[in-house]
Amino acid sequence: MLRQFLTLSAGEGVARGFHALAFLLVARSAGPQALGEFGVAQAVASYGLLAVQRGLDVPAMLRVAQAPERADALRAALVRLRFPVFLLLLAAAGVWRNWLVLAMAGMWLAAAAQSRWLLIARQQSTAVAGAAILAAGVFLAAAGAGLPLVWVAAALSIGELVAAGWCWLAVGGKWIPRSPLEGELERESWPFLASLLLGNLLYSLDVFVLGAMRLEAEAGLYVAAYRLITVFSPILGALQNSSLPVFGKLFPDKEAVQRMALGVWTRSASAAAVIALLLGLTPSFLALLYGNAFMAAAPLVPVFALVLPIQVTRMVYRQALLAFRGQQRDMWNLGSAVAANLALDLALAPFYGAMGCAISTVCAESLFAFLTWRAWRGAACE
Repeated sequence: MLRQFLTLSAGEGVARGFHALAFLLVARSAGPQALGEFGVAQAVASYGLLAVQRGLDVPAMLRVAQAPERADALRAALVRLRFPVFLLLLAAAGVWRNWLVLAMAGMWLAAAAQSRWLLIARQQSTAVAGAAILAAGVFLAAAGAGLPLVWVAAALSIGELVAAGWCWLAVGGKWIPRSPLEGELERESWPFLASLLLGNLLYSLDVFVLGAMRLEAEAGLYVAAYRLITVFSPILGALQNSSLPVFGKLFPDKEAVQRMALGVWTRSASAAAVIALLLGLTPSFLALLYGNAFMAAAPLVPVFALVLPIQVTRMVYRQALLAFRGQQRDMWNLGSAVAANLALDLALAPFYGAMGCAISTVCAESLFAFLTWRAWRGAACE
């Protein structure tokens, strides 16, 4: 697990660095208003991405962890279940004619064909890291070339398609036309899909609310400040992707999973707390990275920094909960957090703008972490 975590962290760290640099270049050339529009388009495209994925990755990874010989059948089932959703979303985006969203639609095709989940389940972390760097490199090249915003959006699609091809070759590059597991996976995946949609809503709801209130400039400030926190997303993602297959293999030994989860959480939460403290003391990074136009976002950084140790707590115990088939509990936990986030956004955003949404994010994450920990404790004691 440690080797997997370090490799994924390194690869995703480089990819996130490329993404951060590309985002800085886009922010400096576009300004807060256009950056807010780009952020809204990304949020919309991300929902399409989740619809294509259909929550199938986690149940497929758990099945491969317990029965590796079913990997090819699972790959075929996922592609056949996802591709019709891609076609439907592409048609809907064409009717809407939002050019930024259409330019990002290639990410949906990449999601329909991707084999990254199988590489993670097999602990082939080097290939996963390489795919992430390839995708981010294409995005950075487009942003550095000073292309129009719609072409930068298209570069997101091209990068993900290149990464999907890389992963396909890494797992063997063969195609299985049919699988008997499609119906079985489809029935099992709906709580995961609901959780994915709710989880994405938890992170993008603030931008949607600010946009609906005609506060696009505030949305740009919110996105810029939160990006400083998402720089550490690769570490959190690596923690998630390296722990889930291990927890899946340990199923149904609850005591073993409990010991491992506690150990991982103790080390990870301590590191996250230190990083959060450093971030809270250095909001001046905004001026250095984005320029003086974004200095109004400086007060948001210490608030967002509080999210990191909270997310680590939630992430570790959430993977343990999912490995023990707690997806329905996870779905209700997420729904509660999203409802709290929306209520606080509507109450605070009209008066405090981006700061009100930042406070609601911290509160919602805290609620989600507590509910996840309580659900795992209940599952471990059953």
